[in-house]
Amino acid sequence: MRPRCVDSGTLPQLLWNVTAGDSDEAYAGFAADVQILRDAAGGVAVTPTPVLEQVLTGLSSPDADGSVSVQTAIQCADRDASRDPKTYYRDIQAHRADEPLFGPLTRNLTPCSFWPATPAEPPTRVRNDVPVLMVGATGDPAATYPGQQAAHRALTGSRLVTLRGAFRHTVYGGLFSPGNACIDKAVNRYLVDGVLPAGDTTCSVTPAGR
Repeated sequence: MRPRCVDSGTLPQLLWNVTAGDSDEAYAGFAADVQILRDAAGGVAVTPTPVLEQVLTGLSSPDADGSVSVQTAIQCADRDASRDPKTYYRDIQAHRADEPLFGPLTRNLTPCSFWPATPAEPPTRVRNDVPVLMVGATGDPAATYPGQQAAHRALTGSRLVTLRGAFRHTVYGGLFSPGNACIDKAVNRYLVDGVLPAGDTTCSVTPAGR
């Protein structure tokens, strides 16, 4: 295993990428990775966990298929981003108490802050004729719950099924964590029979899923 260098540019990506799932096992794995990084920062010789080694390999490898570059271009075309670094610092400080770890990671400067082109199209106006089913989690780190609610209001006739107390991005089918019967039942009924819930629904995380 070759030596790895973790600097201030790599560390945020490690803290973001090594997290997966919403279970005791996932949290234990994250804690183990953070402990290794802490020991390494103190000069202790360490061996990365398999997950940490995989992420380090990915970060040091070239973007051979262009997927990361394409994703960045799409994200930077979604909306204008501030080019003032102080804007991001103020935003981080405003959320320091309620987002002590991941707030600074997600609210920091990105390539979009210095993207050489402005979005080519104005923001899309939602005008749907068919109601849709939306599924989300209150603790979603990528599609934050206020954003889910905004989309819900914009989509006429939509129904929002919320998994309360879950801290993950995908909640259907047990992809990143144990499945939730309440969520799966609502989604399966919609996919099989085309039936929406009568109203918005809230599901709870079971002890086995946390």
